[in-house]
Amino acid sequence: MTIEKINSDLNKKIKNIKLSQVIRIVIVTLKLYYPEKSEKALYDNIIFKANPSLSFQKSDVSSLVFIEKEEKIFVEITLNFLSIFGSQSPMPTHYSELVLKSVESDKILYDFLNLFNHHLQRFVYPIWEKHRYYVQFKKDLNDTFSRYIMSFLGLRMNFVDKESKINITRLLCYTGLLNMRFQSANNIKSILRHYLSHEDLEIIEFIPEKYNIPYWQKTNLGFENSYLGKNILIGDSVIGRNNKFHIVLRNSKFEDLKKYSFLSEKIYEFEELIAFVIQEPLSYELIIHVKKEEQKDFILQKDSDFHLGVNCWIGEKMRDEEVVSIRKIGGVN
Repeated sequence: MTIEKINSDLNKKIKNIKLSQVIRIVIVTLKLYYPEKSEKALYDNIIFKANPSLSFQKSDVSSLVFIEKEEKIFVEITLNFLSIFGSQSPMPTHYSELVLKSVESDKILYDFLNLFNHHLQRFVYPIWEKHRYYVQFKKDLNDTFSRYIMSFLGLRMNFVDKESKINITRLLCYTGLLNMRFQSANNIKSILRHYLSHEDLEIIEFIPEKYNIPYWQKTNLGFENSYLGKNILIGDSVIGRNNKFHIVLRNSKFEDLKKYSFLSEKIYEFEELIAFVIQEPLSYELIIHVKKEEQKDFILQKDSDFHLGVNCWIGEKMRDEEVVSIRKIGGVN
């Protein structure tokens, strides 16, 4: 699209649009010419001017012109307000009349006073943007508002200040839950269901787990730990149900078996997510539930998508399968 075409299309509707939206349109258009530049850098390509007319103006913007100078694209925006001359000027009308005469002759006075108008008017958009977080927001959370909010919630150090595999934008709507000191099973289920985009997700608590008894807790008959009903323990291990749970992805697709295996980066993202959400060294297992209809026949051939121990079965498909994809014991693989 040529500059002439852009100028023609924009100026047809420019008087029906507010200044803030005009600048957004200009920045998006400039992005086509300078895709590597940030929005803040592109804002420097805008030159503000004031409309010298003394008539009543019905819009924020009088005109908008894309121009090319020294192989660079600039945009001149002529405003109808907040200027030192024109119909909205606080100065006496006499000064505006002098500027009008300058416009009709050499434009020296007009251009000189526009230097001051430019530096004054360029403050308008940043002030407007400051209180509108949806305009500031960037996907990498590097905008000022996101940094403040993440720091306020105590989440910035976990995601922004270090390399993280977690897609934080999917967790923004759950920042209130994530900031809670203790997490219930329902909270964790809601967070995981949204993050993984898997509706049929279940958390099974109080899974039995075997714990080895440390030597200093074992019974030494006649010496220590030998009070019946108080501290006597028989054997080398006990079964507990306090520290282990299962995360079950029911009705999973066949592709999920590989997706949540050591062959994919998703498994590391999942482990980091669980560690952040729970923040306790609990044991857990991720179980992929695959229905019989979703299972595929194992074919031994070159470039096949089957991997031993991950997503292949030998023999006929007899029943639904539950595959343990991740086993974490006390915060350790």
